[in-house]
Amino acid sequence: MKKAFVTILGLAACLVACNKAEKVAPAALDPNRPVQFTVSNIYTLETKADAIANGKTVAIYAGAPIGADNISATVTMEENATSGTLAPTVTNSLLWGVGQTTETTKFLAVYPYETTRPLVGETEDAKYIEYSITDAESVEYADKFLAAASSQAPGTGETPAKVALAFKHPFAKLVYNISNTSDDFVASAAISGIRRTGHLMFATGEVTTTGEAVAADEAVALNANGENSFMTVVMPESTAVNPVVTVTMVSGATYTFQLAAATALAAGKVYTANIAISGSHGTTESNRTVLGTFTVTDWQNVDAGNLTAGGSTAAAKWWYLEGNIDTVDGTTDGNWSKHIPFKCVGPVTWQVDFYYAGTNDYSTNGFKI
Repeated sequence: MKKAFVTILGLAACLVACNKAEKVAPAALDPNRPVQFTVSNIYTLETKADAIANGKTVAIYAGAPIGADNISATVTMEENATSGTLAPTVTNSLLWGVGQTTETTKFLAVYPYETTRPLVGETEDAKYIEYSITDAESVEYADKFLAAASSQAPGTGETPAKVALAFKHPFAKLVYNISNTSDDFVASAAISGIRRTGHLMFATGEVTTTGEAVAADEAVALNANGENSFMTVVMPESTAVNPVVTVTMVSGATYTFQLAAATALAAGKVYTANIAISGSHGTTESNRTVLGTFTVTDWQNVDAGNLTAGGSTAAAKWWYLEGNIDTVDGTTDGNWSKHIPFKCVGPVTWQVDFYYAGTNDYSTNGFKI
């Protein structure tokens, strides 16, 4: 009887100890605290391309101890507001770590959202998103691409601190506006000496440029940016570079442009070159002159210097007629004076100026080429 009593006392002591252990669960250790975000400027940036940022989808990446990759989140903006909030589209898909209060977590937000955009790299500080600009459509996409990096600790209590995000353009943008007063028309423009691949770093939201610069013989087409205006988006360059722009006219004549001095290309800035082409091509040899000035417009201003340029003046670049004056009244009146050039008077319209050596007026005669 005595042994049984001791056993019951031991069981009761165990139950009391177990109950005490289970009750140690303060609010700060609650694992169900969702991460919330504030967005200060995506509205301002987004309205450059679209009417409103409200409802836009952003990708969120979170470091330790959360460890989340490419979580879809939606921007919410109040009408006429300059800031808003951002929340995961799936409730509780992004939660602070169990027991996390003072430990900070790194976050990266990327717009627009894509379902397949993984982080690459072994350690958190070395992780990145691979980015490549490949064609005209890719340039248009890169022009709208935004990123925001932040680091935040949730603090204590049931309502954790919000993560503040300020978006920015991680690339550089080049714009070339051409003022053309010549007798020819601009057909296209291409660029070399730029780099189009990079790593968008998780920890900073900044781009580390990779790969080789586009070679001169592999120049890539610039995107149309309105009449006689062209643009592209490139990787930022911390050291000075000097891209080469080749403008091709309808006639086939080409002109190349470079800055008088190389310049670095900072992320978040658009560099605009204003180029003037003038002159006519009424004879075999071109008397065209090409002038260029370099300025910078919004995103942010940068003083970059002046443009220098060169032109191709070979007669073979121009379409022309060549031949003799036909026999008139039994006599041969001689040869045309060199080539008879076509004059470009419209995007697909050419005019022929007939002229030849001699002092007589043959305007009423018939000619055969």
